Amino acid sequence: MTTLASPSALPHRRRAWLLGVAVPLAVTTLAWTLVISWLPRLPRYVALHWGPGGIVDRVGSVAELLRTTAIVGGITVAVLAVLSLTVGRTALTRRTVLGLAAGTAVLFGGMLVTVVGIQVDAPDATAAAPPDLGLTVSVVAAVLVGIAAGALAGPDPELPATEPLPASAPRTPLAANERAVWIRTTGPSAALVHWGGVLLAVYIGLVAWTAVVAQSWFVAAVMFAVLPVVLTMLVWQVRVDTTGITARGALGWPRRHVPASEVVVARTRQVSPFNDFGGWGLRVAPDGTVGVVVRAGVAVDVERTGGRRLVVTVDDAPTGAALLNACAERARHAEDLPPG
Repeated sequence: MTTLASPSALPHRRRAWLLGVAVPLAVTTLAWTLVISWLPRLPRYVALHWGPGGIVDRVGSVAELLRTTAIVGGITVAVLAVLSLTVGRTALTRRTVLGLAAGTAVLFGGMLVTVVGIQVDAPDATAAAPPDLGLTVSVVAAVLVGIAAGALAGPDPELPATEPLPASAPRTPLAANERAVWIRTTGPSAALVHWGGVLLAVYIGLVAWTAVVAQSWFVAAVMFAVLPVVLTMLVWQVRVDTTGITARGALGWPRRHVPASEVVVARTRQVSPFNDFGGWGLRVAPDGTVGVVVRAGVAVDVERTGGRRLVVTVDDAPTGAALLNACAERARHAEDLPPG
């Protein structure tokens, strides 16, 4: 008989070593090896910053150019490598951390190669071309590599529950052949929509103003790129049926699903988005709990096998939790039936 997986067992450790440690280390080593080979071909003083119109407005030593990237990039890659090996109980956390680890290494490596490469064989610092194109390529490459690493991080393993549901768990009474479906749409409160709209307008204005003043649309492109991702996480559809509980973003993505067979118990709890999850949207709490949190209030709290947990803020959460428990109990009984 299958038992509940130990919370200490983290899945896909080989992938964590490969994508979170080996790939970032290889990318970083390659970038620095290339840069070191270029050092004799750099002018004595190099460009450190480009102002409006791509004109160099600050120069300094080569050491000054490399120091910040070495410190910030090195610390970031090291921290993400440690996280890659110490977290990842859920697929969301694992994909996020490994994607960040690989993508960040590509970003820092690309930025380093760009700002140094454009100054190779330059007569002086002021002759350096603006780095916008190289930085754009670095960002795009980092995003693509991060997405690929996240996709390769591995799904959650199947860990069906075998212990009975607690007697105190609420259940929706269902006849032997009866089926039920519970569907709700959840989104932010009216106040949050109002103030969020104000902040969005201010954000767009600041981004546009920055791009005009700096005469560089690279920054604007990067800052605008995050908006579609944020907007897809404001409205969710939550469904409970015989397959388990599923939460989908407004466009069908992101998607979080807990199979009924892996539900240890479902209850309700009060959630404060900022205090419990550090914000709104699809979140991961410090203890590894995955949250679909679009407002404060009552939520379905799903304890899952393998030490995992999903929390979804939604109206009528007690009904959803009770039906999910009924489906989970039925899934246990179905697994106990002999084949045939």
